[in-house]
Amino acid sequence: EAPAPASAAVAEAPAPAASTEAPAPKRQRESPPPFAVLIFAPGAGGQTAKAMRALQDSALEREGVAVFRCDDHPPGPNEARWIKSSAGCAKNVAHVLAVARRAAAAHPTLPLLLGGASFGNRVVCEVLRSHRAELPSRACNALLLCGFPLNPPDKAEGADQKRPAHLLALPAGVRVRLLQGGKDEFNGPRGILALNELVAQMAATAEVVEVPGGQHTLPAAKGLKQLNWTQAQVNTFVVDAMVEFARLAAAAGGA
Repeated sequence: EAPAPASAAVAEAPAPAASTEAPAPKRQRESPPPFAVLIFAPGAGGQTAKAMRALQDSALEREGVAVFRCDDHPPGPNEARWIKSSAGCAKNVAHVLAVARRAAAAHPTLPLLLGGASFGNRVVCEVLRSHRAELPSRACNALLLCGFPLNPPDKAEGADQKRPAHLLALPAGVRVRLLQGGKDEFNGPRGILALNELVAQMAATAEVVEVPGGQHTLPAAKGLKQLNWTQAQVNTFVVDAMVEFARLAAAAGGA
């Protein structure tokens, strides 16, 4: 007889047994040990915006910045979050100082950096300006301000002089990064130009980092299609700017 065709021989071969093992899970990138702690004061509503919180808990911590948010710590006796009529009042300051002490206890070797969003920026300015000696010794002489509320929307420029005064009163030796949206509703009638002009008058060493299309509640942004940006790119921009400044502040320490 003639031998069977090769194709028939293959067809008769037993099929390999199906694997019953589950596929190996993908290895997630491990976060490095933190190099600094950001103490973050939220806006007037008392809660960090969801998008900012998500960035802090994921990308920021993956880059080595631990975050202690004031809104994750209920105000104690004689503390408040916030008394909005006076950013630098005793109860607002006491709350930030209490959270800073908790952060220092949780991370006893790391430098601490004060930061915030909107109204929280005004509070931390007053904490560093008037209560520097009450902060833990490892607190940096620096501020990371996200969305400074320079001018109330629909108000004439300079309608509330207390707002620019928080920045102008910061002493020489303090380093400030203002992470400010190009479309921030609190920039005022002339947009971000007014904040740039104010920074030039400050005694502190300050810089404005403009977030393309950024709104007041960073990292939210609008008009990105016209700018040829995506929200993901804005998120990365914001994280990179925060991490870079944290490294600069940590290296300088309390000097």
